[in-house]
Amino acid sequence: MIRDAVTSDREALASILFRASRDVFPLAGIERIDQTEFSRQTEGESILVAEEDDRPVGFSSVWDAEHFLHHFFVDPDYHRRGIGRSLMVGTMMRYGSSLSLKCNTANTRARAFYRAMGWIETDEPGGETEGTGNWIWIRTPVAAAALGLLPDEPDR
Repeated sequence: MIRDAVTSDREALASILFRASRDVFPLAGIERIDQTEFSRQTEGESILVAEEDDRPVGFSSVWDAEHFLHHFFVDPDYHRRGIGRSLMVGTMMRYGSSLSLKCNTANTRARAFYRAMGWIETDEPGGETEGTGNWIWIRTPVAAAALGLLPDEPDR
């Protein structure tokens, strides 16, 4: 089930963020993400929760003003069960099909997931974040088109 986050979810979501971040950003030295840090990282964002067995197993957080998907994580113990796909569909249904995100270039599993969901790795410049490495922009086709970033169609 995909639903809006409630205050009582914060501890579980902080744990998911910690565990998943540790796997994705092993060199960042993340030692702890508690409810306070989770709240800091998601301040002003809308959060959806993927729930299974009456407990949160994933979440997405979107900065609404820019249609920016800031966080998208599934509990590592629940990978490969279709939860990410359901959460992505729910996120896009809620926030629209014009979303963008940044993804660590070394996170090949996430990049493959976004491509499988129809997102596009654009050619625009990415960047580097201390502790987490290089990142690239990934956008839905609608978001990429709005910015003139869709690849040219080959001449027929």
